[in-house]
Amino acid sequence: MSRNGPESAAEKASSNMMRLGLVAVAMSGVIAFYVLTGRVELNDPVEVTARIAQPATWTANAPLTLNVAVTLANNTDEAMPLSLPSQCDIFRWFVADEDHNLVQSQRNDEPCLDVPMKGNLDAKTSISGEFTLTLDPARVKPGDYILFLRYWGYELREPVTID
Repeated sequence: MSRNGPESAAEKASSNMMRLGLVAVAMSGVIAFYVLTGRVELNDPVEVTARIAQPATWTANAPLTLNVAVTLANNTDEAMPLSLPSQCDIFRWFVADEDHNLVQSQRNDEPCLDVPMKGNLDAKTSISGEFTLTLDPARVKPGDYILFLRYWGYELREPVTID
């Protein structure tokens, strides 16, 4: 029986580290290949995004408006059915403070047709809508809030800073 010296152990460790490094490089290459050729999608199957703009600064004497542009994207390879019991439910919103306490919600007296909505969102396409939210200056003061949105039944939370 022979004993291995420190030099032999160092050579084996170096060889094992080299093999492990080559395996890691090969795995990274395979992952990069699948991502770059589009065989792996990194996006969510259904994605909701919003752009929020405050056109005027807050004043105590006038309502504050927020302009909201919402997009619903179907990142799948198949059409996605869209269905709502009422056209009034296409876009819904409410504002909460940082502790998630309700500050203001959408008013139900806004005009809309109370008819069912059905349709399909084709594969790899999106739909968008632009909405104006009117906020009560007695409820919403300058500071940080969370805007909760629902667009075609899909929800999104967006931080909002009122200036």
